[in-house]
Amino acid sequence: MKAIKYIAKVLPDGHLSLPEEIREKMGLAANSRVKVVLEREAQREKAIEAFGAWSERSDIKDGVEYVEKMRAGWSERTARIDNV
Repeated sequence: MKAIKYIAKVLPDGHLSLPEEIREKMGLAANSRVKVVLEREAQREKAIEAFGAWSERSDIKDGVEYVEKMRAGWSERTARIDNV
């Protein structure tokens, strides 16, 4: 059966909401078993926003090379921050 994706709301008692439209479309009744894959919406959205972030920058020819260069000094910078 085809999967359906939607954004669920966690209810106060910890249960997830499941819209009637989806229950009907999937043929679900009380006590039906379903597979649930959890993903935090905010994290996913932030990741999607980052895709292509450097695509229009002329000073960055290779994104991987740029990131490696940026990361090269991290340990030195974090050591300085830790010592402040």
